[in-house]
Amino acid sequence: MNTFFRSVGTRPHAGAQTLSRLAAGLLLAASAHAAPPSTPSPKITAQELPAETLTVTSLAQAPTSRVYVADVAISHIIDGRIRVFDATQGRFLGMVSTGFAGNFTLSAKADELYVATTYYSRGTRGERTDLLEVHDTVNLAPKYEVILPPRRAQALNYRGLVRATGSGRYVLVQNATPATSITVVDLTARQVVNEIQTPGCWGTLPAASGHRFSMLCGDGKVATITLNEQGQVADRQVSAKLFDADTDAWFHHAEQVGDRYWFVSFLGLLTELDLGGPVARVVRQQSLVTAADRKGGWRPGGYQNFAVDPSAHWLVAGMHPKGAEGSHKSPAAQLWVFDLQTGQRVARHPGKGTASLTFSHNGERLQALDGMTGAMNVWRWPGNGKLTHLSSVTKAGEAALHIESHD
Repeated sequence: MNTFFRSVGTRPHAGAQTLSRLAAGLLLAASAHAAPPSTPSPKITAQELPAETLTVTSLAQAPTSRVYVADVAISHIIDGRIRVFDATQGRFLGMVSTGFAGNFTLSAKADELYVATTYYSRGTRGERTDLLEVHDTVNLAPKYEVILPPRRAQALNYRGLVRATGSGRYVLVQNATPATSITVVDLTARQVVNEIQTPGCWGTLPAASGHRFSMLCGDGKVATITLNEQGQVADRQVSAKLFDADTDAWFHHAEQVGDRYWFVSFLGLLTELDLGGPVARVVRQQSLVTAADRKGGWRPGGYQNFAVDPSAHWLVAGMHPKGAEGSHKSPAAQLWVFDLQTGQRVARHPGKGTASLTFSHNGERLQALDGMTGAMNVWRWPGNGKLTHLSSVTKAGEAALHIESHD
């Protein structure tokens, strides 16, 4: 036993000898491959950046082929804005703040931008101030403002919520408390001159000239109001019942060429009105959907969901299949083109998720907003129902639903 333990304690173990030799080898290998001593890095001298200079420019030299895209910015709604783009190239040109759920319109010459909006003294709370802000479209700068009664409709962007009369003298602003009324702003005097009670009626549809405007009413009638030179009501008349809001309501969006206005119903009935006289007059009606289309559930959908070109020859509508109660704001699966002279559909195009449409005033472009992604798509319009892609903007706004053309 003693001999055994002496033997174990004094003789090197074979495994230990192997580990010793391996460790030595690794040390030698590491020594052989060790990096040479590092040399100091060259000293880098930071170059001083030139001082930044803020400048103010204008759109005087910018192309007139531009569009104004209203973004209600729902996730931070006190910070709405209008973005201005070059429609032919998709280039961003500038921006105008529109405050809390502001709505806008352009003057007939597109030299002024009218924004009806609201501000609160503490941002999202506090004292409320409603304003009509007048901006010029060259510098996108404010020219002056008029304080409004604190009853302006704080609503998503729609064309009829702020409009100038055909004379250009008055701006009409929609109110809702929820009682409805119209504030009349005299641009010459730069002050509010009237508030017209309009129970059950909504939006403003100005005649091509003078101080006359019409409104859609919930009972299916159209009210027409004529103002005198002082902005007071000189005449008010109501049409016969033109639609049934329970069975087939009209979209509030309307297209105007002179005194002619077009309306589309939820089920696809197109109605043309003459709003130049003291009482609205129906010119004609036609359906945008055939019997076969109805079987597929095709219906109009969107916000600014159809457009009529300046010659009043062509209409383009955003359409979706499998329509049902509540689908009237669905973006377009297809864009349908109609010849208004013959009443025939002449083309179908991919819908691009379109929720809002407008033609340029020169009739050379069709411009659209994608209701799903906020993209803007612009096509060249040759006047034969065909569409040729011109430009796109991936994100024209967060909640962009209203688009107007400058030219």
